[in-house]
This record gives sequence, C-alpha cells and structure tokens, in this order.
Amino acid sequence: MSTKMLAVKDLVPGMVIGEPVLSASGKVLLGKDVVIAPRTISLLLLWNVCHVFVNDEAEISSAESQQEQPAAGQSILSNEFSNFFKEYDGLITTAVQSFDFIRNTNNIPVQELKDTSFGIYSTVLSTGPAIMDYLLVSDYNLADKVTRHSVMVAFISSIIGRKLKFSDDQIKVLILAGLLHDIGKLVIAKDSEHEPKAHVIHGGKLLQHVSSLPQEVLLGVLQHHELMDGSGFPLGSKGDKIHLFARIIAVADIFHQHAYDGEHSNPFPVLEHMAKTLFDKLDQGVCQPFIRHVRDCLTNSPVLLSDGRTGQVIFFNQNRLDQPIVKTHTGTILDLSTTKNISIKRLLSQEYLANAN
Repeated sequence: MSTKMLAVKDLVPGMVIGEPVLSASGKVLLGKDVVIAPRTISLLLLWNVCHVFVNDEAEISSAESQQEQPAAGQSILSNEFSNFFKEYDGLITTAVQSFDFIRNTNNIPVQELKDTSFGIYSTVLSTGPAIMDYLLVSDYNLADKVTRHSVMVAFISSIIGRKLKFSDDQIKVLILAGLLHDIGKLVIAKDSEHEPKAHVIHGGKLLQHVSSLPQEVLLGVLQHHELMDGSGFPLGSKGDKIHLFARIIAVADIFHQHAYDGEHSNPFPVLEHMAKTLFDKLDQGVCQPFIRHVRDCLTNSPVLLSDGRTGQVIFFNQNRLDQPIVKTHTGTILDLSTTKNISIKRLLSQEYLANAN
C-alpha cells in the first residue's frame, strides 16, 4: 500500500501509520500499521513530531477511535498525565542507553542504573495514587521489549513496596532489583534464549561481582522465577527461602507479562489468573494487596467490550475478577459473569471517560 506524508495537525483518528515514526536519535516512537487515535496525535505533538507517513487508502477502522474523539475545546491528555508520560519517556530512554551498554560490553553501569531507579522512585512519589491508572494504559512501544518490561516491573514493584509500607531506602533498592531482574536476557546467546533458566543464570553471573550493588538486588534477579510451592526455577526454592524482593518482583513480572499486548492493556484476565490459578505459587501477602489495589484503580475505568461497545467498570464480582459489572455508554448494565459471549477486550484511557461525559 502506498503512503503519503501528512502534518500531524492534519491527522484524523482511524488513519494508519505507513512508516515507522522515529525520534531525532533514531528511536522508534510508533511502529508501522499503528491505528491513529486522538491520544496518538497528542503524543506525536509531545514528541515534537511535525510530519508522519500514513497509508494512502487508510480509513477509520475501529469504533473506539471514533468514540475517543474529544469534544471541541477539550484537552485530550491531562497535564498530570502529560507530565507523567514525559518522565516515563525519559526513564525509558536512559534505560535503553544503559541496557545497550550492557549488551555491548557485558559491564554494568551501576551509577546510571541507580539514577534511573531514583527517577522511577521520584516519579512514583510525585504522581501518587494516580500512577497505577497511568501505567495501566501507558505501556507504549517506546523501546525494545526487555527494556520496556524491566522499567514497568520496577514501577509496579515500587507500588507494591509502598502498599507493604516499606521504607524509602527499601523501595529504592527494590526498584533497582526490578529494573535489573531480566538483565541476563541482554547477554544471553541466541541458542539459549528459549531456555527458561538461562537468563537467570546469566543475570546472576553479571551481577555477582558488582560489589556496589546491594545483596537484595542479586537475590531479586536470581530468585524472581522461584515459586512459593517450590515449582519455580532455577533452584526450586520455596516459601521463606525466597527473598521478599524476589516474591514482589515475581508478582510484578507476571502481571506485566500478561496484562499487556502491544500498546494496549487488558489486566482483568491476569488478575483472575493470579488470584486463582497461581494462589499457591505467589506470596499471597504480596499478591492480594496488589490485586486489591489494581481492582480499586480499575473501578470506574472505561473499557472496550468484545462486541464493540464501550462502557465503564462499576463493580467487581469477587469470584470472577475478569468478569466485572459494566455500564455501557448507552446506560445498559452488563454483569459479564452471567452474560454469554461478551468480555472485556481492553482498557481505554481515562481521558476517554472525561471526554465522553
């Protein structure tokens, strides 16, 4: 399909990106075939992108793009969200630089990683309770998968640490452990990348002689795939033999891996999975407070349903966290636990809710 160049100010929701959008440094900001939504245009403006290539024959292709069109004069992104996203973008950028250094040299830029961790800590403190709302919809494809996942696990781990009333110093170390939990994937050989234990072992080898890193960081890296019932790896440790930081990172890791698909998120199924299927595998003293926190954040959140309708979560069924009660934009009340063939497809942004009211 042919493409044409358009000014960002002339973009219309529903158009499709025809060529990857790059930053001045060559970083991919948006990939090819991304469907443009109102928030996409706002992000391009935040990134100071003036022109993009779109598919010449693109047309508005999804109901949610039309539904998210704000009324005249309304702000697509709140100032608070915009400020958070700028900080998040900057943290991703610095993490990419540090991780690229590790890939190329097999050395650990400790101070740079500590600076990134402190940046995450500062962002969590300055954003407050709203940060989980933003993280649930803000996992844009700004960097490679390992970097993006590592930064998000660090953010989520810090939220759990605060729920567990950790001290500030403990949270800072926990964030660093979360940021480095998958560091072994940066240096793993291609023929070993599908061996589950390989990245844990490589990560441990990278960090074991870095004396300036707290011991808790190394334990978080080595044990984040251990499970409470002893069925994890690499050693099959169980219960209290697993460091608390590793148990926290395990919850954050599983949640992020399963809640996101590309730039969109659907955390409802993973909450049910963590609460039921993984009940004996995750530390419930960590998992349950986190589940309750995410559930509270998701109440009143706008969602796209599998039948194309949009709505708002108004109540959670305690026995089926993936099937809450939803009020559609037309006022219909749907109990998804008793409604056949309708499920939540993904979250919409809080800006959508504000613009719809």
